[in-house]
Amino acid sequence: MRMPSSPASSVGMRSWVWSASPYKGKWQQRFGELQAMETFKKKVSEEEQSHESSYLSILINCFRTYDSNPSPSAYSFIIKYIFQRRLFSHLSPILEHLEKAERFDVPERIFVNMIQGFGRADRLCDAADIFFRIPKFRCTPSVVSLNVLLTVLCKSREGIVLVRDVLLKAAEMNIRLEASTFQILIRALCRNGKLSSAIELLNMMQLHECTPDAKLYSLIFYSLCKQGGSTQVIEFLEEMRNAGFMPSALEYNNAVSILVNEGKSEDAYSFLCLMRMEGKRPDVTSYNRIIDAFILANDFQKADELFDEMLLIGLLPNSATYNIYISGLCKQGNLEQARRMLACMERAGCKPDLETFNTVIAGYIKVDEIANAKELMMEVLEKGLQLNSHTCELLIDGLLSKGEIEEAKQLLMEMTSMGGFTPGLSNFNTLTCSLCQKSLLCEDAKIQEETISVGNNS
Repeated sequence: MRMPSSPASSVGMRSWVWSASPYKGKWQQRFGELQAMETFKKKVSEEEQSHESSYLSILINCFRTYDSNPSPSAYSFIIKYIFQRRLFSHLSPILEHLEKAERFDVPERIFVNMIQGFGRADRLCDAADIFFRIPKFRCTPSVVSLNVLLTVLCKSREGIVLVRDVLLKAAEMNIRLEASTFQILIRALCRNGKLSSAIELLNMMQLHECTPDAKLYSLIFYSLCKQGGSTQVIEFLEEMRNAGFMPSALEYNNAVSILVNEGKSEDAYSFLCLMRMEGKRPDVTSYNRIIDAFILANDFQKADELFDEMLLIGLLPNSATYNIYISGLCKQGNLEQARRMLACMERAGCKPDLETFNTVIAGYIKVDEIANAKELMMEVLEKGLQLNSHTCELLIDGLLSKGEIEEAKQLLMEMTSMGGFTPGLSNFNTLTCSLCQKSLLCEDAKIQEETISVGNNS
């Protein structure tokens, strides 16, 4: 017959079973660390208002209560806490204890967090110093902590001064530079306008068994477009091609823009041709800029060829294209063609604006075709466009140049009577001066006539 066991014997049995568990030590240790950590966080929270607290003592005592040693997580927590509240005076004793009293290998992430914290506090020398001290904490520094430090330093000119020493020290610490390291440095150099140094560093990457990628070449290229000249831009494009990176359509278009700005229209057009040979499609903006450049240089034939070329490759002109082309036609005195282009523009879905019409009106006035200018003005009104002071100035100046002062006065009155139109002050001033001049001339003529009449009577 089986005898029931007593409560005491049950407890003893459970204790024997528990003590026999091979996981007891690890489980109890982990549980003790968790308890100590919770107690530590609570104590730190209670001491938050006291600036005299010794966070190191709190840390050690909390873990000692549970017969445990402070863990890397505990150190990580208190260091983050110190940086969040900028209690930097408490950091030194904690780091000294971590370095000399502890035996575990300190995780690199703790130093990464400290470097970032010093960076946010603008304590760049401290950030570099903690990086140099990493090996003393039984930790092998890697390119991860190096890159974080370089990122922090490269954000300011003061930090960039420290970069050279950091790189020399990194070599002594046997840290191998990676492509990501070069990216950080090259970005900083481009941002600070040191493009020659950036290109030099790019070429050094091969010596460190690092291969530059297309993004890195593009970064330097766009910096050259902003800060360099066309010679540098073209040379670097060739360097990209030699390295096996074919420039994108966007990069070619940027080169075209630089060349046009420097008045090198022919070179810009050569790049358009090169793009097309490589199967890349130039954008409308590039064509617009080169057409405009040729028109400014009075090379109207080349501008016409480019406009036709756009249509042949299936690139639809936009409003800016038509405005540039119409301006060129007016500059040549080809006003009938300019008038027809207004209609073509509308059929293509690019509605001409008032400035487009003003360009043609100005062209008519330039060749003394005032009637056509007035006719086009009426067409503008029929389309529901609101005239502006520029339109008024163009027509009135044209009439005054032909001596038609009364007609100019009448036109000004008519335009003023139109709802929503207020002529500029210059219109009134110009017309007033002309009327006064005419009045004086009439007065002079009258006096001269009277004088001659008196002389005859004598």
